[in-house]
Amino acid sequence: MGELRLAFGFVQSDRSEGGGSQHQSEQLLTGSRHPFAYSLLTITAVLLLGTFLRFYLLDNQSFWNDEGNSARLSERSIQLIIEGTASDIHPPLYYLLLRGWRELVGETEFALRAFSTFAGILTIATSGALAKRMGLSKTAVFLTMLFVTVHPALIYYSQETRMYSLLGLWSVLSTLMLWVWLKRPYWHYGLAYICIGAAGLYTHYFFPVVLGIHAVFVLITTFDGSNSTRRATAQSTLRRLIQYGGLIGGMLILYAPWIPVFIIQFGDDPIARPAFLPFVREVAQWLFVGETFNPSIQPLFLFGLIGLVLLGTWWSGRVIGTLIGTAVLLPILFNFALGTTDSALLKFYIITIPLLAIFVGVMSQLPRFGWMIAVVGFVVLLPIQWQSLQNMYFSPEYARADYRGMAQRIQNEAYPNAGVILVAPNQWEAFTYYFPDEGNVYPLPKGRTFPTEDEIATALTPISKAHDRLYAILWGEAQRDPERLVERWLDANAFKATDEWVGDVRFVTYAIPSEPATEMETAVNRSFGEQIILEGFTLNQAEFLPGEIVQLTLFWQATQPIENRYKIFIHILNENGEIVAQRDSEPGGGLALTPGWVPEETVRDNHGVLLPTGIASGPYQIRLGVYDFANPVDRLMIQTESGESDAFLLPSIVVE
Repeated sequence: MGELRLAFGFVQSDRSEGGGSQHQSEQLLTGSRHPFAYSLLTITAVLLLGTFLRFYLLDNQSFWNDEGNSARLSERSIQLIIEGTASDIHPPLYYLLLRGWRELVGETEFALRAFSTFAGILTIATSGALAKRMGLSKTAVFLTMLFVTVHPALIYYSQETRMYSLLGLWSVLSTLMLWVWLKRPYWHYGLAYICIGAAGLYTHYFFPVVLGIHAVFVLITTFDGSNSTRRATAQSTLRRLIQYGGLIGGMLILYAPWIPVFIIQFGDDPIARPAFLPFVREVAQWLFVGETFNPSIQPLFLFGLIGLVLLGTWWSGRVIGTLIGTAVLLPILFNFALGTTDSALLKFYIITIPLLAIFVGVMSQLPRFGWMIAVVGFVVLLPIQWQSLQNMYFSPEYARADYRGMAQRIQNEAYPNAGVILVAPNQWEAFTYYFPDEGNVYPLPKGRTFPTEDEIATALTPISKAHDRLYAILWGEAQRDPERLVERWLDANAFKATDEWVGDVRFVTYAIPSEPATEMETAVNRSFGEQIILEGFTLNQAEFLPGEIVQLTLFWQATQPIENRYKIFIHILNENGEIVAQRDSEPGGGLALTPGWVPEETVRDNHGVLLPTGIASGPYQIRLGVYDFANPVDRLMIQTESGESDAFLLPSIVVE
């Protein structure tokens, strides 16, 4: 118990270890007649706040596709998890721990996310423990923990069924164990460091950067020229390095079974880097307020990061400054060198935030007006973080893709012969977590390479013959189907009735005809403006039931090259001329844009209009028109028998 208190050191004094006179004087200024009560109360208050923020609305949003992957992968046996992650982009430990966790608490969204939540709460406590062991005052420890507690990114990933909250915990916990071991190199601290480091390696492939930070820190502080190291003999210096090398060697021994898999993960993809300064600005914003904030004031965060690191390094001293400065700089340089600078990878910097928080606490220890600087900094930063949290909790712009809602919508429509196509395939886990009818879910394209037209046609032809309606959920097409071959085939052979964004996922509904409309049934030969002619159309039927899709094929022709993009609108009107259903789309479902039309060449254009399930029985008119994509009120005029009009009426249909 005494050793545990030594490691975490919340209550006891640090008179014997570091901190310097400036820290001791600050401790006197912030001291209390009852230091145990003071520390316990403040720590408890911060932890309660952190617990509330991390559990608040924990299951409000749906799993997105990566969370679905975690949920479904953790259903497997231990052997299958290990085999599955050997070909995945993440090591197995998180999934193995999540498997055990779900056996204890269940598999609901709340239960599975709670594992990350508790890791996030422990990160708060461990960050405070590290600040305390570094000799910071109680005020500085409190500010360190407060920064970690309210940080939007740490809260965000504490509410996600992924390994990033655990990665952050391993990062700060391993740093704490290293710090304690360097002060008192007992074997049990070294063993703890080895085990935690190995756990980090088995959790995420970015964790070696944490070990790189530690290695740079150990090397610099061993040869930093301070009084203590000047008195040290070459033999003791060498012994320290050998001991540390032994710790790293112990980790590698534990990690040895996975090293071949780790090596395979490093491919030979070409490196593409953005400009360095914009990249660092984006990182700086993420380090302060996470990813749920508008990036309009990125330069402010960059200046804040530079100022915080410079001031923190100057006042905290060479040892603490080296550790935290390296923790900020090394991941940035590493990612930039490898070209892993995509915004989606900023979450890797979760390893840095708890250490950066210590510099936030150090601000309170600056001479004379340090506490004022800390207060002003929080007064400026907290409203921005609050807005980021508001966006995270409530803004649709930052919401996760709603697979729960899409699955529920399909089930509510209860169409008797519907199938679901997932583009790209790695949506399968998240979608089928909510959709029980897995037999009618088709992840496409198959394999890891880009598909060909023949492969897509071979896959989709039997699917379309088996169903009258298809729902397509499209995400990540640029990575799996960059030529959008799946959507092109569906637009050419089916009738797109709805097309809407659900977060960053597109939800599309198609009607599948018994036979594709390759022939024009009704010729009209109407000019829309001076460049477009509607040669004719084919309407699949004249009578419909509520909830069915009106299938209309239009046959267009350009009289000359077209510069502007145009959209087609189709309105279903009741007897009072009111719109009861409509569909607006560029030709070919958005894949046959008018600037690409070849003059005098027929363009076959399928459109579907979904009739509401509550539509009343009776006759309905179909109205068709064309308008400028950039200016929707600018419709192309049509010459009819009764004069000029901005819409063309097609034959009526009947809803029974």
